[in-house]
Amino acid sequence: MIYYKDLADNVVYGYDETEESQLPYIQQAIENGWEDIIGSWPPPDIPSSEENKATASALLTATDWTTIADVADPKNSPYLANQSEFIAYRNLVRQIAVYPTAGNLIWPIKPSEVWE
Repeated sequence: MIYYKDLADNVVYGYDETEESQLPYIQQAIENGWEDIIGSWPPPDIPSSEENKATASALLTATDWTTIADVADPKNSPYLANQSEFIAYRNLVRQIAVYPTAGNLIWPIKPSEVWE
């Protein structure tokens, strides 16, 4: 599918470029100066605050184990040497979970485990 937006009314029309019957419509859209919509249409939904909160909660759950005291205890072998990085990561994610907003967020990057 190829999509063109009629700039006069902002309506988007999709055409199957493999169908010969659609080619005149595609040509007409080009001649009329309609905007070629790149990518998929309709655009992906913007995550709601509830969806972002659910994602944040899942990320926190997946790293809960890093908060256990003996995981980072150097007396244990092996131990998580970079627990402080996980704590900082979890604090940023927790802010999203507690104060969720809608939209495409820039999520913090989960640190890699460093075992010693």
